[in-house]
Amino acid sequence: MKKIKNENIKRIGHYLKIVLKYIIVFVFFPILFCDFCPVYPLIGLKIINILPWLYSHTYGNKLVNNILKNITANSTSPDDTAISIMSWEHTYFQSPYLAYNPNSILKNIVKINGKYHLFIRTKEVPWIIHSRLANCGEYAMVFVYLMNKKGYKARLITAPGEDHAWAEYFSHGIWITVDPSEDIVVVNKSRFAKGKHWSYIISENFDGSDKKDITVEYVPTGILKIQISTNGHPVKDAYVIIKDPYLMKLDPKRYKSPRVVVINKTNEKGIVTFKLGKNEYIVKIIKPEYLLFARIYTKNVRVFPKNETKIYIDVAKDKGKFGCNIALPLQVFGKLYAN
Repeated sequence: MKKIKNENIKRIGHYLKIVLKYIIVFVFFPILFCDFCPVYPLIGLKIINILPWLYSHTYGNKLVNNILKNITANSTSPDDTAISIMSWEHTYFQSPYLAYNPNSILKNIVKINGKYHLFIRTKEVPWIIHSRLANCGEYAMVFVYLMNKKGYKARLITAPGEDHAWAEYFSHGIWITVDPSEDIVVVNKSRFAKGKHWSYIISENFDGSDKKDITVEYVPTGILKIQISTNGHPVKDAYVIIKDPYLMKLDPKRYKSPRVVVINKTNEKGIVTFKLGKNEYIVKIIKPEYLLFARIYTKNVRVFPKNETKIYIDVAKDKGKFGCNIALPLQVFGKLYAN
């Protein structure tokens, strides 16, 4: 009887191994490494994104404390600490694009110096440190996180439309600008921004709080004013998405579509105003009509410093394009790029 029971257990174990094998090959593996998988729309999240969280909550504190102890042992001020962190980052991290193969289904795995590294877009800094792979966003996040861990004020700075990120830290009563990905301290913000076509720049704490528009500190700005009405009556809560096609034109292989710069809603007067740098923009206006559907209006505009560009739309006369309500996630989750 005992022998039969053991054989049954072995048989069950054997079949479980087969089932597990198929799950790994046909489910987990595609979800983990492929950019497209039929399961994605159902789960809404790549399983791969769980790995940074698991790693950070298991080994994070120990890893970060050891790093800080090694690289900031002789630092006695925020300035010394900032320089030490940037110098360490510059020698420690490598770009995931060094060995990036867009034709491979294993786009997250990068082979550098004979070793394999897994690159995942995440805000889990311990994982970023563990992976040793970083673009400008990761450099900035690691810098701000480590500065905060040392007890110093630091914040993330991003130009979302132009896909760049850097940082600022507080010292001697002022914010000092640094670009950890370039290992530089910025002395002149205007000179730093020259030639980069930055359209909209925001600062925020590491956790996303205290978000501020600081565009005017870096580039001259103009006003883009959008007014939406229906038969002369203002339309409130229409979503306005500002996109920048600059990077798409510059590098169409990497940037397949215009990048979102900022999103906001019309107020009770049907008006929304943006302060933007000198650029060409695509303005997409979404007027939800039903939960899943909306009227969509698209306009191309140019913004010039110290000038005001105006767009007027009367939805009673201009019917726009009827389509899916792409602003639905904003309505459900209430997350906007600007308040």
